[in-house]
Amino acid sequence: MKGAILARARVPIVIVDITHALPPGDIWGGAWVLRRIWMRFPAGTVHLCVVDPTVGSARRAIAARAGERWFVGPDNGLLGFLGHAPLGPIRIEEVRALRATPGAPLPAPTFHGRDVFAPAAAALASGRPEETLGERVAPESLVGLDLAPPRRDGDVIEGTIVHVDGFGNLVTDVPVEWLAADARVRVGSARLAGLSASYADVAPGEPLLTRGSIGTLEVSVRDGRADEALGTGRGDGVRIETAHR
Repeated sequence: MKGAILARARVPIVIVDITHALPPGDIWGGAWVLRRIWMRFPAGTVHLCVVDPTVGSARRAIAARAGERWFVGPDNGLLGFLGHAPLGPIRIEEVRALRATPGAPLPAPTFHGRDVFAPAAAALASGRPEETLGERVAPESLVGLDLAPPRRDGDVIEGTIVHVDGFGNLVTDVPVEWLAADARVRVGSARLAGLSASYADVAPGEPLLTRGSIGTLEVSVRDGRADEALGTGRGDGVRIETAHR
């Protein structure tokens, strides 16, 4: 893929690897990583995103522009984070359905990352007009993530664990600002209350609540793994109530 980019680039290209550590075919995990990092790169960045377990099928190949950046990848939910972000959706300004380059060899059915997405990313990074990549399609037609947004009903908040990081911390989609000072959190086998400023606020092996790096509630265990200690993981629910309930 890098060779395909460099061979087609008309300007100097800086290639940054975000991660190759996702489990194979983990669309949800790839979407979460994108949600965490896209805004850390400068405007004009082209994010080449390939988690593509149905490569070669009828799923669309797309390029989407949002937040002054381009996102190139399969339309299989990987870019669904654009419409479902923990702190609010990102406005999608334009979507193009990628078409084959005239005269180019047919893409290998198992390697669209190299033969479809990398050339499109190189074209965008080189300043090629986006209308040459393919026809414009409706942003609403993008495949979304199978994830309901967090919701509030009076004194009760219900959210979802959307990611488990390498340390076993449980990242939820609930904005910390939604929590009352006396809120109680139920997640897995734990019942917790009160945000901690750091892991050092509790004893080793004890669970705690923290504000994550993007402003959502996280559940951790000091010097341990919250997913294992609490018997829960990605996709499980989290319930928050005010103390008087």
